[in-house]
Amino acid sequence: MCGDVNVLKGGEVIAKILKMEGTEFVAHYPIVPITQELLDEGIRVITTRHERTAIAMADAYTRFSMGHKTGVAMCQMGWGAYNTIGGLGQAFYDLSPMLMMPTGYQMNQLGKRVWDSTQNLACITKWAARLNNATNIVELMRIAYTRLRTGRPAPVLLEMMVDALRGEISDSDFKYQPVKGWKFQADPRDVEVAVRALLNSEKPVLYVGDGVLQADATEKLREFVELIQIPVITSIKGKSAFPENHPLSVGMRGRALWLSMSRADLVFGIGTSMSGAFGPPVPPGKTIILNNIGEYDVNLFHRVNHAVIGDAKLVLSQLIEEVKRQTGGNGRRRNEVLENEIAKEKNLQLKEWLPKLTSNEKPINPYRVIWDMMHTFDRDNTVLTHEAGGPREQATAIWESVVPRSYLGWGYNTNLGFSWGAAMAAKLMWPKKLCVNWVGDAAMGHNMSDMETASRENLPILTVVSNNSGYAVYGPREKSWIPKNVQVVLPSSNISYAAVAEGLGWYGERVEEPDEIIPALKRGIKEVNAGRPAMIEVITSFEVGRISPSVPAGYQPGKPLLKK
Repeated sequence: MCGDVNVLKGGEVIAKILKMEGTEFVAHYPIVPITQELLDEGIRVITTRHERTAIAMADAYTRFSMGHKTGVAMCQMGWGAYNTIGGLGQAFYDLSPMLMMPTGYQMNQLGKRVWDSTQNLACITKWAARLNNATNIVELMRIAYTRLRTGRPAPVLLEMMVDALRGEISDSDFKYQPVKGWKFQADPRDVEVAVRALLNSEKPVLYVGDGVLQADATEKLREFVELIQIPVITSIKGKSAFPENHPLSVGMRGRALWLSMSRADLVFGIGTSMSGAFGPPVPPGKTIILNNIGEYDVNLFHRVNHAVIGDAKLVLSQLIEEVKRQTGGNGRRRNEVLENEIAKEKNLQLKEWLPKLTSNEKPINPYRVIWDMMHTFDRDNTVLTHEAGGPREQATAIWESVVPRSYLGWGYNTNLGFSWGAAMAAKLMWPKKLCVNWVGDAAMGHNMSDMETASRENLPILTVVSNNSGYAVYGPREKSWIPKNVQVVLPSSNISYAAVAEGLGWYGERVEEPDEIIPALKRGIKEVNAGRPAMIEVITSFEVGRISPSVPAGYQPGKPLLKK
């Protein structure tokens, strides 16, 4: 209080605005100067063991929310902000509209060999600005949320300078209203042309990305697919946007995808760039229709014949109405021939891969682990994420997502260790769901310390480790391409990650027998349901085989894959 005027410190202003914008938690490391102000506003503060995990939590929470919530991460100045680059870069390339708020120095220290987050991190954010005094906090945070909720999504950064945090404004000057954000329909003429091209094509394919998830458009997508009777492919980020047990789903790997993509004359991308990064590439010579929220991805990876620019949910509503208009109100009749063709390819794919999925070999085949997970977990109430390399290839090929937001992948790049924060974010979003991260032994060396965060913060997640002592493609069967003078250090199979988990407060169990996978998973689930994080470490074989996303030589629909 200054005389008769009530004042607010800058830190209090920031915390109040975050609360007004619906912030439920802030993830940070190791401590930020407005921690008490956040707690005073009823915002949960989660201290992770590394900045990358804090960002992963905010990133994943934002993506899980389907555009309804904004995850927030914070860190210390300088040395703390150095460690944000990998995580923030992933959020930027995966188009995650999370809010990053690093602490800054005093304004008079800029230019004196101190880290400048606003300048140095601008290239991996949509917008970066400094809160340099208390009086501009309201204005800049209003701009930040406008950019987070409008247009092409990406992280926004606000650097909290000491001057702003220590500054004051009068209570009467604090005037803030939450930002609505705006979404846009497509040009009706573009919708009309796209639908006409789609209806005139003989073998169209729908290629779905995470723009559908971000727009909360999964129900509209299903309505459109069933109206138009078209096979559905997803990108790795779009996985779970359409139920993969649907008769028109061809997923993102394998024979059903090869069938659809090899004979397609038109590919319609919804909420995707169709880059092919860790997902199905589009062969040349196809007519391309692309829906995206902005112009950035148009003609970026493919020459686009027809662009339909707008929010995926709004555009799908337009497409549905236009299809009804051009077809007399009924759309297309159910295409049982197409459904049977897809089912035949899926069944043949399963038959070809069943020996791996049910193998009794020792060490255990990792595909057997995925298969047993899928038949043990209640997939309607399970959220799966994973690490890069082998775990990514195995999960995307085998795991069948049946409900929206039950899977979280990425597109252009990732940091090993991402899945720890992502699984904890899933648990924050859905406390009653089973939240699982599938990791390899290489990823265990990245952010494994944040298992302690899960224990301390009462976030009971389930981690399943594929320990092949091989660092995925860097294992003994793939060392021929490594130069002789390069020393590759491989982890020892004598290391017990399950024992490490127990030391960090988790339930830990090591599995070496194939018939013990399911009983161990059930014991892990029991511990999780009782409120304790659990790790099931499985000693696995070095398995490099995968279901390729491209159409292989020798592929013929309805026939076993010819050997070269």
